[in-house]
Amino acid sequence: MKRILFIALILIAALKVFTACEFNRSVHKDLKTGALSGGDGIGCENISIEVNGTKDRRNTFVFGEKVNFVFDDLTGFTEKDGKKFPGLSLHIVKNEKDTVLAYANLLDHLEDGTALSPLQLQASFTAALPHKDHEKYKVHINIWDEKGTGQFSYEMPFTVTGNDFLDIETSGATYDNIYLWDQTGHQLVTDKTINADHSFVLIVEGADGFKQTEGVVFPVFSIEITDRRGNILLSDANLFKKYEDTGLDADTFNDKLYATIGFYGGKVHNPCKLKAVLKDQHSEKQIAVTTELEIR
Repeated sequence: MKRILFIALILIAALKVFTACEFNRSVHKDLKTGALSGGDGIGCENISIEVNGTKDRRNTFVFGEKVNFVFDDLTGFTEKDGKKFPGLSLHIVKNEKDTVLAYANLLDHLEDGTALSPLQLQASFTAALPHKDHEKYKVHINIWDEKGTGQFSYEMPFTVTGNDFLDIETSGATYDNIYLWDQTGHQLVTDKTINADHSFVLIVEGADGFKQTEGVVFPVFSIEITDRRGNILLSDANLFKKYEDTGLDADTFNDKLYATIGFYGGKVHNPCKLKAVLKDQHSEKQIAVTTELEIR
């Protein structure tokens, strides 16, 4: 009887040790997003996704959306003088082979550690990624203990879709990306409501197809914004007027083109209409961009 009891006690003790060792060794799959997370020595109470500052749970993002991953109540770190020393990396891989974004350690500024408790870490990226060929992406986030051996990993497959905020029509010309950038807010515009106090830039990337003459092209880039009553808020018949005779270097043209937008007071009758046209002086090729704006 004593021997049986002794063996039982040993088994209970072994089970407790095993459970303690396995406490921070776990694997979890989110069936909705396909995200896979696992800890070995480091545990995480909750992982959430924020898209443009709002909590969400999806893995398809509109071009230009800011995606933030929040890791709450991380445990298992070796403490020194009441501080933890975490490391965090973020990598994005396209089509399972090409790394398109890589941050080796987003926390390398925390050389002196952090006393934050409970410990929360965040990692983010902007979904300004190619999507025309239905590219597939996967984000890899790794968290580790700089003073120990604990590890925690997170990965999630995702795709990027076009931004329907802009209506784009082409005639013989091509482009890689076209988007409206909020220079003041440091983010892409994905909604028609914009701040009148901010400065914006309409950006055309990878424009191509215009007729070249000795390495130069002759583009006309016009932009106009009018309000509901037809009042002109901004108008420029050709942002490249100084290149009308000499032309613009083809490589510069193929890289990035900019149209700066700003508002300087006065009554605005919403909604407003933005229209920008990039056309070739020497052919019928062009790219037309239109959208509706609510200027607040």
